[in-house]
Amino acid sequence: MGVKFAAAMGAEVTVFSTSPTKEQNARDLGANDFVVTKNSENLQPLAGKFDFILDTVSAAHDLNAYLNLLGLNGVMVIVGAPAKPAEIAAFSLIPNNRTLAGSGIGGIRETQEMLDYCFEHNIVSEIEMIPIQSIEEAYERTIKADVRYRFVIDMQSLR
Repeated sequence: MGVKFAAAMGAEVTVFSTSPTKEQNARDLGANDFVVTKNSENLQPLAGKFDFILDTVSAAHDLNAYLNLLGLNGVMVIVGAPAKPAEIAAFSLIPNNRTLAGSGIGGIRETQEMLDYCFEHNIVSEIEMIPIQSIEEAYERTIKADVRYRFVIDMQSLR
């Protein structure tokens, strides 16, 4: 959803992923660029390039590598929640007056603004609809990280 929102707001969007197979999906969602992060050399030419980074990753990863991609007064906002605390090097923040922040989902007013914006710009969630009878299979696929975006249970299947 972050890619869709940023693209709708006119931002130049770059998606970072460990998986090159996600590039077409990222571009379909509105990304202009795609960077595979498995190889740290791919990040080096991007140092200082970004104004804003939205970090949605809930797995352990090196935040410093991404903080170093921010330019002057750049901001990185974390919405993913890795299980282990991150180690932040002071010099990932200090040189360019960078900011690291976190964000929750917001209150009722913010949620309504987001829904109104989605309606106005035809932004919809990418989901995979499943019948309740497939819940075990969906759980197994979740464990294997074989889910594209979110499962949604078709309530009609409860009958």
